[in-house]
Amino acid sequence: MQDQKRVLFTFPLSPIGKSSGCQTRALTLLQYFKKRGMKVDFISRQGDWERSNTQEEMDRIRNSGFVENAWFWNRKPPKTNAITYFFQYKLRHMLYNRKLKLVKGALPNLVNLHLRTEFDNILKKNKYDYIIISYVYYADLIKDNPLIGDAITIADTHDLVTPQHLRDKGINISASLEEELRRLSLFNQVWACSSEENYFFSQFLPNNVWYIPTMGEIPPANVKASPDKQFDMVYVASDNYHNQISAKWFFDEVYPLLPSNYTICIIGKIAKHIPQDLKNVTIIPYVEDLSEYYAGSKVVLCPMLSGTGVKVKVLEALSYGKPVVCNERGQDGLPDKSNNGCLVTDEATEFAEYINQLLRNPDFLAQQGELSIGSYKKNFSAEKVYKKMDAALKLN
Repeated sequence: MQDQKRVLFTFPLSPIGKSSGCQTRALTLLQYFKKRGMKVDFISRQGDWERSNTQEEMDRIRNSGFVENAWFWNRKPPKTNAITYFFQYKLRHMLYNRKLKLVKGALPNLVNLHLRTEFDNILKKNKYDYIIISYVYYADLIKDNPLIGDAITIADTHDLVTPQHLRDKGINISASLEEELRRLSLFNQVWACSSEENYFFSQFLPNNVWYIPTMGEIPPANVKASPDKQFDMVYVASDNYHNQISAKWFFDEVYPLLPSNYTICIIGKIAKHIPQDLKNVTIIPYVEDLSEYYAGSKVVLCPMLSGTGVKVKVLEALSYGKPVVCNERGQDGLPDKSNNGCLVTDEATEFAEYINQLLRNPDFLAQQGELSIGSYKKNFSAEKVYKKMDAALKLN
């Protein structure tokens, strides 16, 4: 009988909530590990980070059935005594930073002496077959680390990160890209979520780049939506800069062109940036299960003017066989750029016209829906992606 494989998986947020695309991806990886009978230890954050897990989220992760052990790190050790803190941590931390050779103008490096020490303490007590680090911000956890042993180290990139920092003060794009690639080169494998990033990384990195798209099960065909969850259009989005400017564009430029009898449902943290006085718009800040809303809507909207990487909300729409109306950036990461269920334009008038065509022509709506589910089954179904992961992890 084959030995049970052990995975150390780091991800900064709770993968259980699924309130953003990155959380959905992390959850699908945990589901894969469980189906393959792997034993998973999980590392995440708590305390004084910009975004961290609450006690409720930490409890949900520990009780999820996906992980054997879960550790949640504070950004720094507790500062109970200023003198002790300076000599036992701060001074050593400054020396450690010199060793890291931080690059001016590059993307943030979130590894510090405290995190590296915590990471090393875990490796001293446990041996793993795979160590998966989400995001290059934490890549230096494995730099020059003899405790890794024979584990296969994997960077789950989620995105090409440098473009996310173009608005940062003092950013140097060339220095940041070079540093991002330097960090990724530390790993045995680099997992890319989108076909575009897979191509980009494979041009520069000497290590093993794998295209591992975000995956999911095909939803049951018999999902029925109650009357209060049936809409002409649904728009699901988290609260970030790219979604904010895109939602503003839609409601400033496209919404006025649409008939007032069309019903729209807005779901997610983007809700606080949506006009609140529109009679045909229903706003729901959080939904535990989106299935009825997708099943009950005719068209899925994905206004997206900027940003990188695959849009998980587009994948979810395709999985339900729903046509998507989006901007060019909305279909980033889709291997098929045509006949994929997406109607794509950056022009407001054409965006509105696509919506009209879908809602006024049932045959066209059905045709686009067939393209959606066909594209999803071909590229993103769990069955397809599991085969890619089995090959990457040498489970064949």
